[in-house]
Amino acid sequence: MKLVKDIANKISVERPDFSNCINIVEHNLSITGVETTIRLHHLKFDGNKMPMVNALADTLYGYIIDYCLSARNREDNLSNKQSAILTKEARKLFRHPEVTDDSPDKTGEAGETLLYFLLEAVLEAPQMVSKMELKTNHKDEVKGSDGIHARWNSELDMVDFYFGESKLYKNAADAMTSALKSISDFHDIKMYQHEFTMVTKHFKYADEEVKKEISNLFINGNPGPNVRINHACLIGYDYGGYANTASLQHREIQETFETELLTNAPKLTNLLQKKLDNFDKKHLVLDVIFLPFPSVVEFRNAFNAALD
Repeated sequence: MKLVKDIANKISVERPDFSNCINIVEHNLSITGVETTIRLHHLKFDGNKMPMVNALADTLYGYIIDYCLSARNREDNLSNKQSAILTKEARKLFRHPEVTDDSPDKTGEAGETLLYFLLEAVLEAPQMVSKMELKTNHKDEVKGSDGIHARWNSELDMVDFYFGESKLYKNAADAMTSALKSISDFHDIKMYQHEFTMVTKHFKYADEEVKKEISNLFINGNPGPNVRINHACLIGYDYGGYANTASLQHREIQETFETELLTNAPKLTNLLQKKLDNFDKKHLVLDVIFLPFPSVVEFRNAFNAALD
């Protein structure tokens, strides 16, 4: 697995693009019973003390070629003309409907694109398959997980595969419930076998040697001894704390906001713990990313506006 160890060089997302829009909040939250990593993030604030919803949406738009189209099907260094053509091609793969509380976005594409962005920037796990380009009709939904990523785990000397679940809900508890149900269903029907087959058939990169090494990790569609299955769950939810920053001084905003967020965070962890206590797939490894929004509807519409 000499070549797979260098898989991080396939990452497309540039870390500064993440840190310009999103903050990582340090904490000591933990889960028992299921091996789970908790990650707590929040949107940064601009000079007018507004959460950077539009900046994040526009940043994601800048990665739609990388997200939607396989590297093997395009040049490494695109000309302006090639970039314009591929951007148009990638835009056509999204459905981008108008979103309201009464008419929610059923496509989930804004959240799926954000999850891709976070997995590459934070976990340093590059995307393995560009699922969007496999759709035969732009109105179709992508089947299976919301993303397939992988990284070399030097501590365990194996490859961590991440199957993504992006859940942006008004209520965090509902998002957690939906994510865990999706994961349970994913394994009940052995969808992971199909997803592993997709990696071998539709590997994103024009590197046949790496593709061969990754293919050899699987045994008849099942993970071998050098593969670990992880599920990365993006839990996005409405959070009223953003509205409390307008009266603060610029220098106070981040510290005050994060203090309040950390005060509320144990409630999230306790909710997740209760749900995992009843989870029937305790052998799995979870990576749960909490990201509050002023409004998930606002974020989805901002992303769709960027596409338009």
